[in-house]
Amino acid sequence: MDRISVSDRLSLRAQIALATMILCVLLVAAGSLAAALIGQRKTGELIGRELAELAASMADRLDRGMFERYREIGIIADLETLQPVWQTEPAVLRRTLEHLQASFPDYAWIGFADADGTVRAATRGMLDGASVAKRPWFASGLAGPFIGDVHEAVLLAGLLGPRTGREPFRFVDVAYPVHGADGAVIGVLGAHLSWDWAEETRRAVLAVNEHFTGAEILVLDSEGRVLLGPNTGARLLDAAQLARVQAQPGGMGLLEGQQAGWLTGYAVAGGYRSYPGLGWIVLARQPAAIASQPVRDLAQAILLVGFGLSLLGGLAAWILAGRLTRPVRQLTAEAERIGRDDHVHTLPRLGGAREVVLLSRALRSLLRRLGLAEEKLQEAEREIDHQAEETRELSADLERLRRLAETDPLTGLLNRRAFLDAAARQVAYARRYDRALAVVVADIDHFKAVNDRHGHAAGDVAIRAVAGRLQQAARDSDLVARFGGEEFVVLLMESDIAAAVSYAERVRGAIGASPVDLGTDGNGRAAAVTLTVSLGCTVLGQDDRDVQDAIDRADGALYAAKAAGRNRVRISVAERNAAE
Repeated sequence: MDRISVSDRLSLRAQIALATMILCVLLVAAGSLAAALIGQRKTGELIGRELAELAASMADRLDRGMFERYREIGIIADLETLQPVWQTEPAVLRRTLEHLQASFPDYAWIGFADADGTVRAATRGMLDGASVAKRPWFASGLAGPFIGDVHEAVLLAGLLGPRTGREPFRFVDVAYPVHGADGAVIGVLGAHLSWDWAEETRRAVLAVNEHFTGAEILVLDSEGRVLLGPNTGARLLDAAQLARVQAQPGGMGLLEGQQAGWLTGYAVAGGYRSYPGLGWIVLARQPAAIASQPVRDLAQAILLVGFGLSLLGGLAAWILAGRLTRPVRQLTAEAERIGRDDHVHTLPRLGGAREVVLLSRALRSLLRRLGLAEEKLQEAEREIDHQAEETRELSADLERLRRLAETDPLTGLLNRRAFLDAAARQVAYARRYDRALAVVVADIDHFKAVNDRHGHAAGDVAIRAVAGRLQQAARDSDLVARFGGEEFVVLLMESDIAAAVSYAERVRGAIGASPVDLGTDGNGRAAAVTLTVSLGCTVLGQDDRDVQDAIDRADGALYAAKAAGRNRVRISVAERNAAE
């Protein structure tokens, strides 16, 4: 049964409307996708630049803050009013330093060390009398102003008290040499700026730029290690990225491919005025999913509006297609009427589109031609029917002749010629595929006595009865033939000598066990006779020229059975020799 597609079930009007709607949907989907991709790319570039500006703002605040801290320590170290205090009593100096710390709370520790590195006094008395001669800030502070990079507290870690949060105390060291009245260096004023100041600066920058939802700011040192942000101390930039930072101190996309799902911008804190800067790298990043959310919202809005317009377009196409296809529907209805009504053989002239008029004209011409062709076809069919009937009769005659030529008219078995032809094919097949074939020859015992006593009609009955037993015991693939008189030959397929003997014994037993009804004799009495058969068996040998050689051996075995007293089965000499 032919399969019916969806287009076959829909009308032309529905197909036009559906195609228009699908086209609109595809165009809207493609437009929305293109808008989303372009918008996402443009948004990524825009937000990347804004993040770079955010990083630059953070870097500027860090530079300016560090400049202020740097300048504050320098101003304190150079104040002439404090020159007498530096070498006064430690208690007096400590109170002065604590007043300074109260004015500048971002410093976790302020202390003054003599020229030999011994801390004369410090805020809260921390490290008083301790030697800081080997600390980098002191050694560098003797030579001039010094500012060091962020590091964890070493000497002060156990003196500052418990730390809120998980991270340890971290400082930025600031140091200035202190000169006496004669201009000689009498010590170093050192201060440890708490790195919490940078965290407060970051929160302030993010608060000002609160439109960056989910944004983060990280501060890295010049080697790319995290100073402020998640995974403190981890190296976030490789050598190639650091080289890019050196070549281009500000930009976006520094971590592109390394942190998938983030948009990034960066800037380098390069210093401010007298503050030389420490090469800090500021990274500002925002999740791409959050950054591109407005673009996705816009694409969804476009998609929803587009779907609505697609529905309107489909409705408009449905109305327009109805007007355009009305002549086609009329033409279809007329054509269907012609198919249902045998008395209608033409179409009316239809108006409408030029194509419809031309189609109507062509169909009218086609119907006229079809009428002529139908008449000729009917005439040809009558002639074909007549010839077909003659052909069937001829085929039946040929089949009857073939059956007469190949079958024995008395028993319906194969005759000698048909058997030999079929046996030749079976022998060729058996030798090609190395299959076994057996031949059985049977002969009715004392058949002449049956004819002499009961007549030839009774003999024919006896022959048909024996033929029926032979045929019933054989398989569909076996060949059973009457070779003449009371003699029969059977070709057993796929059978060895044992199978042949088994078949022969079954036939012999069946025939001897059932008397043959011969009808009534000349006196009107029922007559019956018990028949016996003698059978000879052999198998096709490699040296046999054809099946006739096997039949001759089986026939020899048959004569041996007759000589042994009849009503028995014998195998050929070749099989007996092989068995012995």
